Amino acid sequence: MEDLKAIINLLSVQKIKQIEIITEDAEMSPKTRELYEAIRDSKISSDLEAVELLYDKSDEKDPAYRKLKYRLKQRLINTLFFIDIQSYSRTAYEKALNRSLKNWCAFKILLDKGIKKASIDIAENVLKNSIKYDLIELSLLILKDLRFQYGLLIDNKYKFDKYTSMFEEMSQLFKLKCQIEDKYIVLGQILTKTKTYKYDESIAKIENELIGIRNVVLDYDSYFLKFYWYNSVAFVYLIKKDNESLYNLCQEALEYFDTKKDFSLLASYQFNQKKAIALLCLQRYDESKEIFSYCFSFISKTGGIGWQYNYRYLFINQILLYDYQSAYDIVSIVLNDPNFNNLNESFREPWYLKEAFINFLIKIDKIDPDKSNEQNLRTFRINRFLNEVNTYAREKRGLNITINIIQMLFLIIDEKFDQVLDKLTALRQYNFRYLKRPEYSRSSNFIKMLLKIPEGDYKASQIRKKAKRYHKALLENPSDYSEHALSLEIIPYEQLWEEIMSIFPE
Repeated sequence: MEDLKAIINLLSVQKIKQIEIITEDAEMSPKTRELYEAIRDSKISSDLEAVELLYDKSDEKDPAYRKLKYRLKQRLINTLFFIDIQSYSRTAYEKALNRSLKNWCAFKILLDKGIKKASIDIAENVLKNSIKYDLIELSLLILKDLRFQYGLLIDNKYKFDKYTSMFEEMSQLFKLKCQIEDKYIVLGQILTKTKTYKYDESIAKIENELIGIRNVVLDYDSYFLKFYWYNSVAFVYLIKKDNESLYNLCQEALEYFDTKKDFSLLASYQFNQKKAIALLCLQRYDESKEIFSYCFSFISKTGGIGWQYNYRYLFINQILLYDYQSAYDIVSIVLNDPNFNNLNESFREPWYLKEAFINFLIKIDKIDPDKSNEQNLRTFRINRFLNEVNTYAREKRGLNITINIIQMLFLIIDEKFDQVLDKLTALRQYNFRYLKRPEYSRSSNFIKMLLKIPEGDYKASQIRKKAKRYHKALLENPSDYSEHALSLEIIPYEQLWEEIMSIFPE
């Protein structure tokens, strides 16, 4: 009761009245409510649109607007502390995380106000959950405070010794986690921010360091320590293109993470997806398809980044299975999703490329839209397509390659052979100017194959003969299905070549 009295005295009736939160019937100024509802209902998406709506001005730095926005932001932050954790958390981990963070804030506030007993009780209760759910940083902060309190301000040697020992152990775990996170960041940047990567001495050094601490990592029952370690090793195998090792690593990781059902589902999702990627590269397409499909069970919201990426891999999987009809369904699902048009153009444009290739396959009778149970795709128009991929059309050594190939394919279908020659001339110059680096060797060889089309007099057998040298080079350098490769090759070049050859008479 003394604890409750202390907290109630702190939160006097007057102070409670001063707490501002957001509810449907909250008292807000008319402009505050108008701003809140406009953002909530997606009627505005920028400061400029907001200030035009509220003040009929075009100055987003208008003092009245900035003050209004600041006050609304403070109310929204206050409201965060009143969210119903039970209703909005998907897992026990999410509930524990939110509850622990809120209670830790309460502990710090009460401790600062001198309400020691109540604050220490809260901290010790939060510590149990933070250790159970591997909240390493939070546990370290709590142990640091408890060690200080019992070391100098509260006479309890047993608890001082206990929390000192726990603090030292948690510090070692934190240090190890930071060490692994550093490698995770470096490897992640290589995979996501470079168009090409190779297994060199620097990557080998990181791999050796990761393998060197393997036993130490596995000795800890730490979700996040293992999460970053397994991911870091997986990144190394992706760079090495060691798909067998990647597959085995994912199997091992899932044996651990599948026992952590109360934790975040992210690990199970990521390692299932990486396992499927390994199977894709190993040409075990039916198995990879099954796992990619299973990965959707971890995704609660359509239209998001994870949802898109998983469909992207499932798309290429269906293409490699020559199941073009299912590939059509995937493009239809993504493009017709209500959230699609709200995405940044960098996420939309790759799907417009897929839509273009799907329409190419429709044109050559490899897909029948009437057989699909999904909503029909819109009628394809090349000029609209070029406008929709305007960003990538300006990018050299990137998706520009793919856009040029798409244009040429539709010219061939429409038998506009004079324009085909013009496009091939442009592709020849493009190849010479931009595709000299090793990472573009597949694109370069494919363009050289396309250049043989008119030389082969538009007859498949002659074209194949003239393109044989470059086709052989293409087969000897298969795609690794990396981010870069998936951006360039909507349909793998080897497979696309066969579909192109099917257009021409033998």
